[in-house]
Amino acid sequence: MGVLPKPTAHGPALVLRVWPCRETSVIASLLTRDHGFVKVLARGVRQPGSRLRPLVEPGRLIEAEFSLDAERDLQFLRGGNVELDPMSGEPTLEKSAFLQGALELIDRCGPLDEGDERTGTADLFAVCEQFVRVLSSSSCRGPALLFFAFEWELLARHGMAPEIESCISCGTQLAELTGATLWFSPGEGGVLCEDCSRRGSAGKRPLGATALGYLRNLSRLGLAQNLDEPLPRAMRREIGSALHHFLGYHLPAYRLPRALELLRRPRTVPVTAPVPDNQGNLKET
Repeated sequence: MGVLPKPTAHGPALVLRVWPCRETSVIASLLTRDHGFVKVLARGVRQPGSRLRPLVEPGRLIEAEFSLDAERDLQFLRGGNVELDPMSGEPTLEKSAFLQGALELIDRCGPLDEGDERTGTADLFAVCEQFVRVLSSSSCRGPALLFFAFEWELLARHGMAPEIESCISCGTQLAELTGATLWFSPGEGGVLCEDCSRRGSAGKRPLGATALGYLRNLSRLGLAQNLDEPLPRAMRREIGSALHHFLGYHLPAYRLPRALELLRRPRTVPVTAPVPDNQGNLKET
């Protein structure tokens, strides 16, 4: 009596997260194009010379071969090859932080379409693959703007993109409000004109014309926009804060990626010179 072969899956995947298992193995969380989110056990990967080790680095696009047993929550990684390592070219702290931040968002927010998980995750994989490939490009000098475009794509594919062409309350076209003060409201779902903002909206914050222009580019061009120039720090703070609060309001599983903490400026503590007291002993002022 022959033994039936165990089912195996092949296909592209993005490595999201890895954690150790026992002495020499790891468990990796993958987003695959054809099978959605999959957790795999990579046996012996922490031993010297393991052929699976290159396949379990977070952020890498790989061609993976793994078991596909419907009765198991944890599959076995059997082989594959690395298609793209985004940190192999010109790695910087910014690129690394935004890559890890994107991986955290993907792992936490899950499939896009609960009604058809395969379609939803295939769409999500396409967005993630484009993000990693653009981030890997030597011409990408604006990784912050790329990350914001990625966040916008997540919202758009969840059907939750902010309304930024007209006032979300009265419908007035924002292009007609030259010189007016605009407000960004996560609770309302987009931009409010000055008159509508007076009626009250929790969590609203002012939105400058330059930031609104960047948001419009995010909505129209997404990951395909020009990323040749870095985003000024003040603008990065304004856009990032708006999107952060919007994501937190509309995606319950969202939280600010821990990797982005690496990009915050350290707080400086003023140092005062010691002065002598009446006995000539030095003390801090």
